[in-house]
Amino acid sequence: MTRPTTRPLRVVVATNGLAITGGVERCVVEDVGELVAAGHDVEVWHRAGADGDPDAGRAVFDQLGVRLRHARDYRFGIRSAPTDVLRFVREGLRLRRSRPDVLWLNRPEFLPWGRVVSFVSGVPLAVHLHHAPNYSRLGPFAGGRTRYLAVSAAMARAWTAVGAPPDRVDVVPNGVDTAAFPAATAASTRRARAALGLDQDRPVVLYYGRLTRSKGVLAFLEAWGRVHASARVLVGPGTPPAPAPVLVLAGALYPEDAPAVHRAIAALPDGSVVVVPERDDVVPLLHAADVVVAPSIEPEGFGRVVVEAMSTGRPVVAAASGGTAEILSGEWARFTVDPTETGALADTVIEALDAAGTEPGLADRCRAWVRDRYGRERHVAALLRALEAHAKH
Repeated sequence: MTRPTTRPLRVVVATNGLAITGGVERCVVEDVGELVAAGHDVEVWHRAGADGDPDAGRAVFDQLGVRLRHARDYRFGIRSAPTDVLRFVREGLRLRRSRPDVLWLNRPEFLPWGRVVSFVSGVPLAVHLHHAPNYSRLGPFAGGRTRYLAVSAAMARAWTAVGAPPDRVDVVPNGVDTAAFPAATAASTRRARAALGLDQDRPVVLYYGRLTRSKGVLAFLEAWGRVHASARVLVGPGTPPAPAPVLVLAGALYPEDAPAVHRAIAALPDGSVVVVPERDDVVPLLHAADVVVAPSIEPEGFGRVVVEAMSTGRPVVAAASGGTAEILSGEWARFTVDPTETGALADTVIEALDAAGTEPGLADRCRAWVRDRYGRERHVAALLRALEAHAKH
């Protein structure tokens, strides 16, 4: 836990829904918890989540003792600009009454809201760049008392390319608590596979996250047929083929993607793909796996799946772009690939499966890589430095 080096900060955190539906929401929960534990005063402004309930997911914030406020609409449009700006001005006046040191916006797509609210309230704005830009040019919204916190160097480059001033962008990589993602053991792997109904002797490849085209799921399913067939090749005269691997897909499947995903699975051999519901506790899934795949076609801002999986000792095959390529540098670059090249994707997964079964110390090196570069303490220290440096004292 990081203790404040100066007086405690008064931080207003602006986000969308409180419920954990993706990486951004999970980061907000974890970072708010760290700020509170470090003695800072935190207030969270939020909107309704995908289900329309503005209070869904508030229990964890209530447990932290954080003040919650319902925010008005963050959205900005050219046609509705006068009405939108007036609404933002009112929010700025409301923020000024809270007298915070810094406004920390965790949804960069709402930068116009943040800029107007910051200007009216006189409160410095810190914008957390969790994902690629939503704008072709930031224009006048780039300036003001604004600092940008990019989750990777790739996101820093992407946002400076559309107008964020380079001297106002700090790279603050995300981090994971390695204690929350412990190393898998032979016993934990057996238990996890038994709970999922998986054969103990079959290699297991895991994908978890949203089951969408942009996340590379359809490309991976196309590649999976080749991975599955690779086990049928005799490794020597008279030697039987190895057990065919099984792919576990875990995540939310949305109506617009469901037909294509179902067709892709139906085209593969029976039993080669197991679909399990989305779940919050992913550690058993990771312990059941030999290899994890994160084949996002849309470049990831960071790549949380990569560090979670490696923390448990599992090698990861991921896109050679965005934040995942930064994490998988050095010896891990061999497991990066263009996921649209499905043949290369299949070959890389096969290589990772072979490495998982034959390379001594691979699991320990995975875990050490995350611990030394992407642990929570490093992330929290960098985040606090950035917020404290930008805060109004």
